[in-house]
Amino acid sequence: MKEIDIFLAQIASFLNPAQILLDPESCAFHAQDWSKILKPNTSAVVFPESTQEVSRILALAHSLGVPIVPSGGRTGLSGGAVATNGEVVLSLLRMNKIGALHKGALSLQVEAGAITESVHLHCAPYGLTWPVDFASKGSSTIGGNLATNAGGVRVIRYGNARNWVLGMTVVTMDGTVHSFNSELEKNNTGYDFRQLLAGSEGTLGVITEATLKLCPLPGQTLVAMVPLASFSKLLELFAFVRNRFPALSAFECLDAASMKAVLEHFSLPLPVQTGGKVYALLEIENTEWNAAEPALMEILAEGIAPDAILARTEKEARALWRYREGVAESILHGHEVHQEDVSVPVSRLQEFYSEIEARYAQMLPGFRVFFFGHIGDGNLHIFIQKPKELDSKTFRARAHEADQGLFEILRSLGGSVSAEHGIGLLKKHALPFSRSLAEIELMRGVKKVFDPKGLLNPGKIFDQPSTNSSRLGS
Repeated sequence: MKEIDIFLAQIASFLNPAQILLDPESCAFHAQDWSKILKPNTSAVVFPESTQEVSRILALAHSLGVPIVPSGGRTGLSGGAVATNGEVVLSLLRMNKIGALHKGALSLQVEAGAITESVHLHCAPYGLTWPVDFASKGSSTIGGNLATNAGGVRVIRYGNARNWVLGMTVVTMDGTVHSFNSELEKNNTGYDFRQLLAGSEGTLGVITEATLKLCPLPGQTLVAMVPLASFSKLLELFAFVRNRFPALSAFECLDAASMKAVLEHFSLPLPVQTGGKVYALLEIENTEWNAAEPALMEILAEGIAPDAILARTEKEARALWRYREGVAESILHGHEVHQEDVSVPVSRLQEFYSEIEARYAQMLPGFRVFFFGHIGDGNLHIFIQKPKELDSKTFRARAHEADQGLFEILRSLGGSVSAEHGIGLLKKHALPFSRSLAEIELMRGVKKVFDPKGLLNPGKIFDQPSTNSSRLGS
């Protein structure tokens, strides 16, 4: 009897039938993420409903040598939650309770499967929020946010997810339940495993519960869109606004190609009277409208921008955000697209953009290349559409060839090959461009301590030999 059959028979003794899915359609759905590039292959999908059930499942899998892929909302783009080798998918979606909110401590207890937007809605009546926010908030889960150290549109003001978690409950592969940091604001007693787990992509332990750190909802929030004649003008505007408004919470950009895709896909009008090579969408918290208008007039007077529009109502603000939030959908709709998610120090953005724009023009003539992202934290998304006349295999080969030049530029500028979506399976080949071989060996060492058999999310981030992960096919 195979190990997987023994595993499934034994978990059936403490999970109800609805917590175990074996049908091909469900398995394919839960073994895939938003990248839709890798072919999913899982032996089963299990849905624990408590930390104790996670512990029992992992302990059993550990004893039998059954590999496990933790899963949340599966909104990643690097294959971090994809099962490709018959692993069992451990979905945390049923562990979605939102617990006690402590107004004095500005903290909230949640289970890992709680949806990000549900947490926002739960906190809002108290005048509070968990300030980690992004387009996928309606699908992503808190456990996944923490496991990938999610960023999003307001990193410039609030930082990444790791800044907004006080404590975690984590189950390691052998079934041991750990409480890392509890609810402490201050704890200087050695290594901070909470921070180690943030961004570990489910390779060290399964986050099952968390104590989130909250902050007050912002007051009056201003949103503006500004067309710019060049990327250098975009950066000039960023410096001006950041210096003038300390409460700047977002500074997004989309190039002319991205704006055109949004206008066509959603049948929207251009929101400003004057077009640009690139557009900035900026958000400023706790600022009155009459304080921002003179600054916008100064931007126009000094020749930084030819035009600008300032939202006067919340409805108008949401309408402006739609242009930025609809970029990815607009580019992806009906097209095969190669995606990169990279970052460089903000001080080197101009140098990076100039080099990479010229490199793509040289290596991919005739290709539609789109640049958009988060200027405030140096994170740009680069989408490349497949030309209709090109077959998929050739397109992928050409795009990956261009990636090598991109990664070399990132290495020279001290950048990252993955700003937001982690390494997973799809970025492993690029990891040495951002991390030294010595760093990667240290990471392998940490992985071995937490998961000596290599059974938890095997093959993600880097390859690590395991004598157990291939046993499912035996």
